[in-house]
Amino acid sequence: MKRLFIILFSLLSLCSCVEEVPYVAVPQEITVLAEEVVLARNGTSSFEFDVLPSDAVFNCHVFMQECQVKLEYAPGYGNNASTSVFYKLDRVSPVDGIPGRYKADVRDMGKNSDYKEKARLRITVQDAEGKYVTVYSQPFRISADKIPYFTTLSFLKESNPSAIYEDMTVNIASGSATIVSHLITSPLLAASFDSKGAKVYVDGVEQISGKTVNDYSRPVIFTVKGKSEYSFVVEVKTSGLPVVFITTPGGKEIPSKWEDWMKGAEATLYDENWDVSYSGATEIRGRGNSTWGYPKKPYALKLEDKSEVLGMPKHKRWVLLANWMDRTLLRNAVSFRLASMTGMAYTPRGCFVEVVLNGKHLGNYYLCEQIKVDENRVNIYELDEGEIDGGYLLEVDSYYDEINKFHSAHRYLPYMFKDPDEVTSQQFEYIKGYVNNLEDALYDDARFAAGEYMDYIDVDSFADWWIVMELTGIWEPNHPKSTYMYKDKDGKLTMGPVWDFDWETYMPMNWFRSSDALYYGRLLQDQRFRDKVKERWGMFEDDFRTLPEFIREEAERIRISESVNHKMWPIYQYINHDENMSFDDAVNSMIKAYESKLEWMDKEFSRF
Repeated sequence: MKRLFIILFSLLSLCSCVEEVPYVAVPQEITVLAEEVVLARNGTSSFEFDVLPSDAVFNCHVFMQECQVKLEYAPGYGNNASTSVFYKLDRVSPVDGIPGRYKADVRDMGKNSDYKEKARLRITVQDAEGKYVTVYSQPFRISADKIPYFTTLSFLKESNPSAIYEDMTVNIASGSATIVSHLITSPLLAASFDSKGAKVYVDGVEQISGKTVNDYSRPVIFTVKGKSEYSFVVEVKTSGLPVVFITTPGGKEIPSKWEDWMKGAEATLYDENWDVSYSGATEIRGRGNSTWGYPKKPYALKLEDKSEVLGMPKHKRWVLLANWMDRTLLRNAVSFRLASMTGMAYTPRGCFVEVVLNGKHLGNYYLCEQIKVDENRVNIYELDEGEIDGGYLLEVDSYYDEINKFHSAHRYLPYMFKDPDEVTSQQFEYIKGYVNNLEDALYDDARFAAGEYMDYIDVDSFADWWIVMELTGIWEPNHPKSTYMYKDKDGKLTMGPVWDFDWETYMPMNWFRSSDALYYGRLLQDQRFRDKVKERWGMFEDDFRTLPEFIREEAERIRISESVNHKMWPIYQYINHDENMSFDDAVNSMIKAYESKLEWMDKEFSRF
């Protein structure tokens, strides 16, 4: 008896040490609350189902590999695969307020417009003992909706007269679509469609074709409700650049730079956020010398009033650079950025824009400040008629096409007056004499050795300008072309601003290309000037090394715009040796050439 008691006590003690397994309810029954689920092509439909017991635990996150809910063929239907190729389970989520009830979303895969299959839900879990438990729903039908709901959606000019400049149609058969337009002036648009009798909603608001306005500054989700329900997303994108709209009187062609300004034109500038930056009258004409002869024309604008444009300081005069021969479209913008890193007092500001002329999209342009004497540009003294000392804005250019011009005595350089464009004989002779005195001081050996030329030029600006020319590898100063200088009142002759970098720049070249241009062949013979160049290089080198990142950023900024522009304006002249490259390859080639020249110059200056 005593022995039996000991055995019973031991067994009870052993049982008390076993940990209780917590109760976890597993699914035992599934009931689908639908006989048929109808799917539009690429659409989504929903159905609900109940799971018993209502507190059953299972993983219903269909995006997870561990999901325990499957949608499969009912036995005896379809092919041998367990899942359909026509549709898939897209989402399963509990229904609020009803324990044990779930909502399932099924999405059509767009593979077939005519199918009717029997399907069932399956849930497989492990119970508390680790055994697999599988339950099935009753079979139900999943079929294709043969009602031809709309597959296209349009934005019509007649429904959006102040927002778009041409009709746009987008194909939404794939369930989403993106339309890229450069001609939108507002993101508030009304879509037009034929829904074949189905109702269409956006954010719960029923859509009336051609009437209901939505904000397309973000993707817009349309929901179509008919026999079935499906959704699609429409995204309206611009290039991300500001847009300049110009209309001429009666749609007349714009005259060349050699003709009078066209009056009566209108210009409207929208920034990248679709806000109006300028709207008003403008005069317009063509600009450029050789560039006016290219297929893509550059233009000059003279606004009715001094106006701030796209964040740039107020002025009337602006230019639209076409950059036709530049595969990257970046050369001018990048060179201006480079020049702005130096000590030069002024470099033109600008930004990339889309241009629409008389309703026709002309592609990508660089809207830029025109070089003019102004407190916000070349900030020098504006001469009165009776004054002669300054200021003067001059251009050295072999086109030699201004009214007031002269050739220098020693170098025979073609100087032209840019401001003032009308000068008195005294003013003309003063600046001509000043230039010739400079050349005398440069090319007379004794005066050169004494450094007298420094009395006539701003040495820092001459050094900075030359560094920029060499880093870009430009050939223009050797012609010379597009070379600006100015002389302020009581000041010296100063180099700059820089201009015109779309021709033969940023190509591999480890040599000094402008060392014989203008006065530099003589200046570089003077160790004092060479020391100044080396000094200025040391001041700005760190900034110069940041330029490749700027190039990459600007390339990304114009990427969409560039792709359209290049199709519109293919390059047929071999100028920069990247014309046949892709955009990315051309940009990378530009960066590589710049970095190579930067490193080469750094080594050269160590021996300067």
